Amino acid sequence: MPNGNKLSRRAFLQISASIAATGMFAACTPTAPAGVAPQTGSSGVQPTPTPTAVPDRLAAEGREIVIEVQYPYGGTSVELMNQIWTAYEEAQPDVGIKAVWAANDLSTNQKLFTAIAAGTPPDVSWVDGPQVAEWAERGALADLTDFFETAGLTEENFWAPSWRQNFYKGKIWAITYTSDANFGFFWNKAVFEDAGLDPETPPTTIDELTQFNTQINRITDGNIERMGIVPWQTYGSANSMFTWGWIFGGEFFEPDTNTITADHERNVMALEWMKQLVDEVGGFEKVGGFQAGFGTGENHPFFVGKTAMALFGPWELSNIARFAPDLEYGITFAPAGPPPAEPHSSWVGGWCIGIPQGAKQIEPAWDFLNWLCATDEGTILFGRLFSQTPGYKDSAWYDLLPEEKPEMVPFLDILREARHQRPVMPAQAYFMGALQRNVDAALLGEKSPQQALADATEETQNELNRILERGFEG
Repeated sequence: MPNGNKLSRRAFLQISASIAATGMFAACTPTAPAGVAPQTGSSGVQPTPTPTAVPDRLAAEGREIVIEVQYPYGGTSVELMNQIWTAYEEAQPDVGIKAVWAANDLSTNQKLFTAIAAGTPPDVSWVDGPQVAEWAERGALADLTDFFETAGLTEENFWAPSWRQNFYKGKIWAITYTSDANFGFFWNKAVFEDAGLDPETPPTTIDELTQFNTQINRITDGNIERMGIVPWQTYGSANSMFTWGWIFGGEFFEPDTNTITADHERNVMALEWMKQLVDEVGGFEKVGGFQAGFGTGENHPFFVGKTAMALFGPWELSNIARFAPDLEYGITFAPAGPPPAEPHSSWVGGWCIGIPQGAKQIEPAWDFLNWLCATDEGTILFGRLFSQTPGYKDSAWYDLLPEEKPEMVPFLDILREARHQRPVMPAQAYFMGALQRNVDAALLGEKSPQQALADATEETQNELNRILERGFEG
C-alpha cells in the first residue's frame, strides 16, 4: 500500500536513480499544460525545462494564509499563470499564492522530492497523469478521497479516462486539471491537392492512410523530398506506440491482474505497420537525412508542406497560428484500425494537481485545487487563457467553447469519445522508457516488432512485480 510517511533521503536517492534509468523525457507534453509532450508531459501546453529562470511569484501582501504552489509552466505561460494566481486571491482575500516554478515530468522532479524528504514540501504540486499512481505508491501524495466526498465530486463530474488516472488502490490522489484529447488527425490540404488527392477528404481507415501515404511520398534519386506521415514521431516513440496500438485495437495493461500486455497482437500489428512505412522510404538513415533540415516553429515539416499528415495535440493550434497562419489544414478523428478495432479510438492525457505528503496547509490547498479544477470560475478562466479542455466535464466552459474557441471543437468531439489513458500502475515511468528503447530498436531494424514488444513487456513486468512485492526501497 502507499506509504503514508514522508519520503526519506534514501528513498529520494532511489527515486532519482530509478527515474533517470528510464531515459524518459516527460509525461506527455513540453512545459505548460500536460497530456502529451514532444518529450512526453501530459497536458496541452506542455512541460519541459524552461530555458531561463522563472522568478517566484510572491503572495499578495497581508494574507493570513499563504500556500506554496509548484507548477511546471515556463516561457510565455508564466504570465498567464500569474492571472490565475491573482484571480484566486481575489476570490479568497484571506489566502495568498506563492508560486514556484519547478521542472515536473517523468524524469525531472527532484525539487519536489527533495522538499518532501526534507519535511518542507509545497502545499500544491502539478503531477502528470501517469505519475499519480507511482507518486501515491511512493508516499509522495496526500489522500484526497475525503475531500472529494465532502465536495460531492464523483467520477460523473470528470472525463472518465482522466478520473481513472487519479484513482489508485481505492483512493483518489489528485484532481484532473486538463484533459487532452490525444490526438487530432491533421492533414495539409495543399499537399493533398498536389499529390492528386481530394483536399477535403482525409483517410478514414489505416488502409486508406497507407495508400495516401504512398501517394504523397516523394523520393528523388534515393533521397526523400516529402513524406505522407511519420507515425513514430507522435510525441516520442512511447506515446506513438500507445496511440497507434490503441488505434489498431491493442491493449497495454490488465489492471485486475497487474499484467503488462505491450506485446498484444494488435500492438505488434501497429508496430509492424510503422516499420513498413520506415522501409517504404528507405529506412531510418534516409528519414534522418530528410529530417535534418527541419525543426520546430516555422521550420516544422508539417507547417512547410514536407509532411502531409500528423497526429497533433490541441496546443499545436497556437503554433500554427503563430508560425504558419496561411496553412490550409483540416482536423478530424484518427483513421480507424483494422477490424475489429473500434473507430475513433483515442486516449486522454493531461496535467493533474495534488497535495504533497506532509503539506502544512492542506485544507487551503484543497480549496485552491477545487476552485481551479472543479468550479466554473476556475475552469473557464483556464480554458480561455490556455485554449485547453478542463478535466471537469461539467464545466460551463464547454458551453462557451464553440463560440469563443471554435478551432477547438474537433478536439472536444475527440475528447467525448476517448476511452483510454496510460496504464495506472507504479511502474509507468519505467514502462515509457522500455517502450521508447524497444520501439526504436524495432524501427531501426535491430529487433523484430514482436521481439521488441515482448522485451518491453518482460522488462516492465519484472519492474512492476519488484515494486509491488518490495516497494521502491526494496
